[in-house]
Amino acid sequence: MRKRVMWIDVARGIAMLSVIVGHSLFYYVSSDVGRYIYAVHMPIFFILSGYLYREKTYAQELKGSVKNLLLPYYATGLVMIAVFFVAQLNTPWLIQNYPASYNDLVSSIFYGIGADSRLPFPAHVDSIGAIWFLLAMMVALQLFNLIIIATQHMQAKRLVRPAIIVSMAVLGKLIAGFWLLPLSMNAALFSLVFLYVGYLLQEQRSLENISWRLVLGGLFTWILSASNQMFVLVSVDVPDALLAITGAVGGSIVIIKLSQLIAKFQVVDKTLGLIGRLSIVVLCFHDVDLTYSQIPEIIMSSDFTQNLIIKIVVVNLYRMIIPIMAVLLIPRIPIVRSLYLNRQYPFLKRRQDSLVKKTR
Repeated sequence: MRKRVMWIDVARGIAMLSVIVGHSLFYYVSSDVGRYIYAVHMPIFFILSGYLYREKTYAQELKGSVKNLLLPYYATGLVMIAVFFVAQLNTPWLIQNYPASYNDLVSSIFYGIGADSRLPFPAHVDSIGAIWFLLAMMVALQLFNLIIIATQHMQAKRLVRPAIIVSMAVLGKLIAGFWLLPLSMNAALFSLVFLYVGYLLQEQRSLENISWRLVLGGLFTWILSASNQMFVLVSVDVPDALLAITGAVGGSIVIIKLSQLIAKFQVVDKTLGLIGRLSIVVLCFHDVDLTYSQIPEIIMSSDFTQNLIIKIVVVNLYRMIIPIMAVLLIPRIPIVRSLYLNRQYPFLKRRQDSLVKKTR
């Protein structure tokens, strides 16, 4: 296992907290704050994954994605099914009848999109919520690895690779206009661009010593993109895709530089670093809370204050509780931790250890 890089964990931690805040803005999702968050909070995960990418065989990449992305996705699906049935008991703090039936929930889990249903035929599939990202990342990594391997011996690979990736990104956006494909494939196709940017940054070692000139350039493109449009990666909804890509890359550079600066403080390892290391746990349990908790609506409709900003701050503080509890508890629960953190707690290792004990 490669040694963890602290600033990468910090960057993921910042991005993951931004995801939670972005989902808790209510009427202000399309505000300046919302646009700045959505411009970068999901693309940076793909850029960092591209930065960490190492060429693998097809089987190795698929196996890694199944263990580290599909396992937590379907484990969360089971949690959502359990919460769905609890909600039907007229539990006041849980949203009832979403989806409308058990069959609808199962359909949403297996179809795997994170936005309102958009299909070219008369049918409807409910959104599975924030864990769409796990499916999109899985699909994107398979395609990206395939492209890298298939072109590795080409003399013109510097031209062929971006040509293929841009073509697939354009295809993903065009199809998204009338069909959100299963497994969040539209977002996966579009996100190949971000994986490739991360791959190039690693290849050129551009993130090891980011100049302030590059940071200022990144900040400018981030501001330019966020001030002009809303970029929703899950459904590839964006008026100007090129501006969105440059803004996402620029914003990611800014966040990465910030992460490198604050990673020097040891206390960060126990806060943002921990959230970054366990970002999948945070994402999955945030999604369960986001889908079923009635508490944010209760807070927003209460009369303890008439100030909407204060209410939204309280909602955001609440939204942190369940993910943080999951971060503290999941690594301590056998089997469950292997579902969500298989890289750190693999099932196979436990079997091997038990076999060693039997032979002693």
